[in-house]
Amino acid sequence: MSKYIIRGNKIFTPDSIMSGGIIVNEKTIEKIIQEDDINKYRELPVIELKDSMIIPGLIDIHIHGSGGWSTSVANKNHIEGLCKYLPSVGVTSYQPTLGGEETDEIGKILETIGAVIEDDYEGARILGIHMEGPFLNPKKKGAFIVENLKEPSIELMESFIEKSKNNISHVTIAPELKHSHNLIKLLVEKNILVSGGHTNATIEETKEAIDQGISLSNHTCNAQSSIHHREPGALGGYLLDDRVYCELICDLFHVHPDMIKIIIKMKSTDKICMISDAIIGSGLKPGKYEFSERVIIIDDEGWSRLSDGTIAGSTKNLLFGFKNMVTNLGLPIEEVVKMSSYIPAKLARIEDKKGSIEEGKDADIVILDKDFNVLMTFVEGKLCFASTKEEVFLNEDI
Repeated sequence: MSKYIIRGNKIFTPDSIMSGGIIVNEKTIEKIIQEDDINKYRELPVIELKDSMIIPGLIDIHIHGSGGWSTSVANKNHIEGLCKYLPSVGVTSYQPTLGGEETDEIGKILETIGAVIEDDYEGARILGIHMEGPFLNPKKKGAFIVENLKEPSIELMESFIEKSKNNISHVTIAPELKHSHNLIKLLVEKNILVSGGHTNATIEETKEAIDQGISLSNHTCNAQSSIHHREPGALGGYLLDDRVYCELICDLFHVHPDMIKIIIKMKSTDKICMISDAIIGSGLKPGKYEFSERVIIIDDEGWSRLSDGTIAGSTKNLLFGFKNMVTNLGLPIEEVVKMSSYIPAKLARIEDKKGSIEEGKDADIVILDKDFNVLMTFVEGKLCFASTKEEVFLNEDI
């Protein structure tokens, strides 16, 4: 079915929640039509969705894995498996995230992801690679292995870019580290998004780094110097500067709901990018799993920690945070759509093609029921997930 209509009465476009239809032609949204005009296109097949929510595909620019698939291994099956799995949780595009591994292993993983990008793969589209590390501050290591962290190095970064086949689109760095300023300059010149994270920077160091080109706060509040009334830290610097966007993990475990409200009040939904920070164990049963050379324990409530109690990424997907923002924080769905689709598309510099339901854009569309369960997911016009089909996208080897 190369041309068809998705019909419903809750289509979330940038301008309104409308009743009507989306004409999909091959990979793109050809036309958005009002309900009264649907009869003009009787020759086209129609997917009737009635009261289901029709939203743009979610975009996750900070994700380490899910469903038993990891972005931290040099194995094409894992990357391709993750691409197939993500539409089942409403994600149509993503940036595989790595950087906490040994240097040689990072190079192999970058080569692997680069090869997948150049190949013909199915499912969620890869928008480039996010390197969260290895240029992070050991004092804010989170779940990263200290021995794998490095001082910022232009030579090393250039080798990573080469190994990825120029597919690195996003790098997280602790800006207070020695030589970080030179590295930020290099990344900005290469049009690579630079985020500040795993940082113990003072507010003055943070301000300087923003002036140099940092424009995103990596998983805001987590693994960054916090606000004190005599030293507002990195968090204070990112919240105060209107040039900076803020990533937010919205599982209500990493960041307190009231802190999320404070950040939204300060930054507005125009500057917030929802992320999952999900790891290999997301979507799996409680147990022990390997992630970035560490053993991760997922408890009975589904939260992931190291053996010492340190939070180790998230086991919740982006849609889980989407539901939280609507049902627990009371935000309008259209605002949550913006933070989980359009803003990440903008940061990935592909908002002209993805991130909203508009004519001429890719037909990345997710259908949700009233409880925010995924019914169908279309990636560039292709049906990649349907809840009525008995398909297993989890890694059955885990």
